[in-house]
Amino acid sequence: MIVCPGFIDSHSHSDFVYFVDSTAQSKIRQGVTTEVTGNCGLGTAPWTDRSRHSNRLYGFSPDWTNFEEYVEALATIDKPVNIGPLVGHGTLRAAIVGLDDRPCKGNELEEMKRVLKESLKVGAFGMSTGLHYSPGSYATNDELIALGKCIARYNAILTSHIRDESSYTIGFLGAIREIIAIGEEARVPIQISHLKALGPDVWGQATEALELIERARKRGVEVSCDQYPYAATGGGLASSMLPHSFRAGKTSEDYSRELRDPQVKAQLKDVVGANIKRRGGPGAQTISEYPAEPKFEGKTLQEIAEELGIDPASVVLDLLAEGKGRTASLVTHALKEEDVENIMRYPGTMIGSDGAGLSTTGPLSQGFPHPRHFGAFPRVLRRYVREKKILRLEDAIRKMTTLPAQTFGLPARGAIEEGNWADIVVFDEERLTDASYENPKQYPQGIPYVMVNGEWVIKKGNFTGSLPGQVLRHKP
Repeated sequence: MIVCPGFIDSHSHSDFVYFVDSTAQSKIRQGVTTEVTGNCGLGTAPWTDRSRHSNRLYGFSPDWTNFEEYVEALATIDKPVNIGPLVGHGTLRAAIVGLDDRPCKGNELEEMKRVLKESLKVGAFGMSTGLHYSPGSYATNDELIALGKCIARYNAILTSHIRDESSYTIGFLGAIREIIAIGEEARVPIQISHLKALGPDVWGQATEALELIERARKRGVEVSCDQYPYAATGGGLASSMLPHSFRAGKTSEDYSRELRDPQVKAQLKDVVGANIKRRGGPGAQTISEYPAEPKFEGKTLQEIAEELGIDPASVVLDLLAEGKGRTASLVTHALKEEDVENIMRYPGTMIGSDGAGLSTTGPLSQGFPHPRHFGAFPRVLRRYVREKKILRLEDAIRKMTTLPAQTFGLPARGAIEEGNWADIVVFDEERLTDASYENPKQYPQGIPYVMVNGEWVIKKGNFTGSLPGQVLRHKP
């Protein structure tokens, strides 16, 4: 078997899951020993009623108000993995500016900077942005540069779900240029989150995107990226299909209520139809979570439209009207395999799941999730190393261990060395299996041993019950 450092999930959404079920095992059974959380602008603090605008809480109700209180709460929770948290720009902006589509005014930017600095002082590894999502999409570049300069002073990182991964607004390549320009002006390290060319309009542009990144690096801009190893993406039904102009200033309950008005639906139908086409058509969109009517989970928009006798755009609008937008999500088969492989080959690409720590039973086992929650890391080793030979084994391990540890400044992690924390994975390369689209809620095979901080959490393929995970704090 192969012995290597514990895998570091460079892009995770396990922000609240361990408060719901501290034994959630979908990450640890993949060999993940550390997760970087708070991505896509969806953070955990500062926390107000507005902060919950698009966060997945899994029924949990936070009782903290600031980042330090969040870190302290997380530290008291037993968990199987280590957590390195980021500040979410969308959460920060929602708490201070609100959900409206407008620039900062008065002292709002100074207050955002103050709260960000306080979070960085107590150990945040940086800040993430979700520039495709509201309210992060309403931020000006001047706002982002000012916050980026704060991050740079603490030797932290700015990660970004860029403004457009497709052809919604400024285009995929335009969004790459935008975030590089922000990093260059602020002189802050940039990590582009889950780099991908989403939809037929931009297929093939991954090569040029990587060229933009490499040219920036040669100019001295510190740019990296992460990727999940799938040709399908996932996300919220509302954020994927509804225009930002409609969602501005509204909670999910607000736009759910408005969408019950036939006139509002009629006004949005063409835009939603165009977004469905942009993302590969109704047959490429599978509902992954819809608690209001679970029978739709696992079905495509095309299948639901045929079942109900209506068009796919009306299906989307009806689901959001009746089911509350933030609780409806989908898996979209809208990436080109050649783009996935090109991005994976790039030396500056890390591996991230873009998923949360889930379980096969209990409150974290609901829905029909994207298989990345359960299988991203073994999939790289099985499909792209063993079968397709896109990567050498050594390079794949580096993308999962040393590279993210160096990029985020994770102390004494990412390598098996004397004096480092004992985060270790033992796997059988020939026996590796991973979750599938058809059966996404299954733990992988071929990873019989996983150690975190010197304790076996997975031993002989079984969960030991040990929960030795720590909250990691960035040291400026």
